[in-house]
Amino acid sequence: MNNLKNELISILAEENNILDKVIENQSNFRNAINSKDWQNLMKVSENVNSLMDKFNLLDEKRDSLMNQNNFKNNEEIENILVVLRGKLVKCRTENKALQDYIMITRNFVHKIIDNALPQGSCKVYTKSGVVQRQPKSIVVNTLF
Repeated sequence: MNNLKNELISILAEENNILDKVIENQSNFRNAINSKDWQNLMKVSENVNSLMDKFNLLDEKRDSLMNQNNFKNNEEIENILVVLRGKLVKCRTENKALQDYIMITRNFVHKIIDNALPQGSCKVYTKSGVVQRQPKSIVVNTLF
């Protein structure tokens, strides 16, 4: 029983470390968006995905250990779980904020394109249903 408890505490400590790295990467993610550093954004995104894959594997092990044994009244484990849950809430909140930012930006760009190319928003009715008309090609002057 004590061996299983130590293994569980080890798993929880590793999950805690992974969540610390995810929170740090989420901050880097936000900074990459603000500075429009798209290469760094992709790198940070890959890091977060890799970390979350590791976390999910560890969480399956943790869940298995918790289901096999009764650790419900163990104060040490419960305290670690409270810290982990707090970090998970922080990660989810940051993800939601980033998701909202991306959605607002996407809608903004979509409206600009619709206003600049109004023919792209016309619908064409065919036998197979409604088809969005493709916008005509445009040239954008990128020199400032």
